[in-house]
Amino acid sequence: MKKLNPSYFEFFFSRYGFIVIGIHVITISLSIYTKEKELFIWVMPSILCFLFLLLVCSTEYRMLRKHLPPADVLLADNSLIINEKSYPSEQIEEITYMPVRHTLNKFTDYFFEITTNDGSVFYFLDKSMGWKGESPTMKILSQHPVFSSKTKEKSESSKGFSVFKKTTQS
Repeated sequence: MKKLNPSYFEFFFSRYGFIVIGIHVITISLSIYTKEKELFIWVMPSILCFLFLLLVCSTEYRMLRKHLPPADVLLADNSLIINEKSYPSEQIEEITYMPVRHTLNKFTDYFFEITTNDGSVFYFLDKSMGWKGESPTMKILSQHPVFSSKTKEKSESSKGFSVFKKTTQS
């Protein structure tokens, strides 16, 4: 089985991790350059950066959970396991890749919408893009023998959370 959606830690680290790492590198470089021996000077920027990261990530997490509770999706041989319930390929009507702006911030976030034959709709976040700007999840689904014909891509929307249907998750 292959997990299609990222963990929350992976999602937020891919968005903000470079900022934290950059601040640590700059702090260490400046401390070495200035030959600063005071431990407080080394630790304080890291603590402030970590607290800022927690604040931003928890705010975005609450916003995401409020507007669109993302599903946990695993790809099995001929089925998708969505929130620990198995959906055979015959029950999956469509899998849509949706780039959406203005959801968590002004940048584009990438979601997948899974529609089942019984009318249920599930959403999940895409993993971070590869070096070539490709979606790793879209690549897996488009190469899968069963789900490649059910996978399509929507054009980018800038409507934020209003682009999503009301979920009727079971």
